[in-house]
Amino acid sequence: MTEQVQTPEEDRNRVYWFFHNLRTRIGGAIKGWMKRHPILVVILILFALYSLFVGRGSAQPIVLLIRQYLALVVVILLVFGLFALYIRKRTWKQAILPSILFLSFLVASWFGGPYVHNYFSLYIHYSSLNKVELTEMPVSGHERIQPVNSIRTLINQEALSETEDATNPRFTKGADGNYYFTSAVGPAKNYLIQRLSKNMYEVLNVPAYLPSPAFDSKHRAKVNFEIGEQLLFSHKTENAIIKRFGIDAFLNCEPATPLYLEDDNGNWVQVVPIVRWTGFLFPRPVFGGVYVIQQEGGDDNYFSRVLFGKGDFLTPEQVQTKNYLIGQNLQPYKALNYTANSFKFANGFLAPMPGYHEGDVRIPEVASDQNPMPFITYFSINDEGKLYNYFGLEPYQEDKKGLSLSLFIPGDNDHTVYFINHRSEKYIGSGAISAKIVESKKNYDWSVNYPAESRPFVRKVDGKTRFFWLSTIVSRAGNKEGEYIGGSIPEICLTDAVYGKVTWIPQDSLMDGESWLREAQRQMKSYWDVE
Repeated sequence: MTEQVQTPEEDRNRVYWFFHNLRTRIGGAIKGWMKRHPILVVILILFALYSLFVGRGSAQPIVLLIRQYLALVVVILLVFGLFALYIRKRTWKQAILPSILFLSFLVASWFGGPYVHNYFSLYIHYSSLNKVELTEMPVSGHERIQPVNSIRTLINQEALSETEDATNPRFTKGADGNYYFTSAVGPAKNYLIQRLSKNMYEVLNVPAYLPSPAFDSKHRAKVNFEIGEQLLFSHKTENAIIKRFGIDAFLNCEPATPLYLEDDNGNWVQVVPIVRWTGFLFPRPVFGGVYVIQQEGGDDNYFSRVLFGKGDFLTPEQVQTKNYLIGQNLQPYKALNYTANSFKFANGFLAPMPGYHEGDVRIPEVASDQNPMPFITYFSINDEGKLYNYFGLEPYQEDKKGLSLSLFIPGDNDHTVYFINHRSEKYIGSGAISAKIVESKKNYDWSVNYPAESRPFVRKVDGKTRFFWLSTIVSRAGNKEGEYIGGSIPEICLTDAVYGKVTWIPQDSLMDGESWLREAQRQMKSYWDVE
């Protein structure tokens, strides 16, 4: 009896032949159509290449997403390759169990893969940081009275016409050394034709120390930016910057929210911070420099903007050579938030592990209509005063409101992250401040008014550092989320971070920041005398 030899074709299962026939038929149909329409094929290829080049700004986020999860993608592809090799010479019955296991792996990768990937990325990021521990809270300064969202609401209600919109206000350092809320004005998002035909044409620059901001001509500057956040297509800031990227930046960088500043020549420029994803298998976001966009000039033209975007790149090192950029808050929110979250590993690799959480911390959540951490605050650290991004991290459990860690991330670089461990000091976290304030004045209508954006206020008193939370009482000013104002004469209060005692500041002394401290000293004297 002769043994029957099985040919390679007979050895393959039905799954293989299904995909083989499908690929052969579709491929044959496409090849036949291309042979019959060669001119149309060439036109389509040229159009596709042009669209890919011009529209690369829209495609880049997808490329970057793959780059961010490269390790996960590589693992999935390797498992898929092993799966394909294994079932190639199996019957369809033998392929059932491996197929179920592979599908289960894909489901687990979809739901749990990003968590595992981010866990390792955050740990690597924390390990790479240059962390410097401070022994006490640094002194703050240049306090702003109005919360960010209050300024945004006031701009919308008082400074704009029906066809205008403004960018979110940013807390910036002015050329004169004072601090301002800065926002750019352009066509409203509801008017598509204007967003295509108009430029960003005005900058609002309101002093941050004013209790009631004024939007008069003194605090308005005429500008002419053909590139802006609110504009469309090649006029949009994000698209213009991505088109300036080379191959390396295209694979590793993304633009963040712009801000508007006066440069060293007194000209208004648009500054776009860059997030750079560093690391191969476990990328993490860091500050990657800035692009500076000048106002429209005579050498600007349509084709240059559409094909190559606009903006001049400055590396993080070059940023420190520009006076108007030093001390500003240029850090992208994505990089800041990632750094703060990485401090979950301050107590070791296992600290954030589910079911463990020993020493784990979190960024406290604020009400959805309020400005989240970090709070942009002026601090003096090592005798150098500038804007820092402040995070007051609290314990992992949301019902715990104590202050665990304070982070101070410089606004103009990420060379060093300063931190203070408060676990032995028992400070009250910002998450508990609203309840303290409400309790201190029960006669208020807290259904309409509420405390917003409690931020650090730190001073030296008789050689000892005193830490308060500065809060502004705001009122709802519209039906949309985040629409509130601090009033024409806002009410502010200081809450002691140790004792929780609330000091209400008289409204007639709002312009004198040091009088706030004198009032707090008067009310806190009985507490401090027994220390």
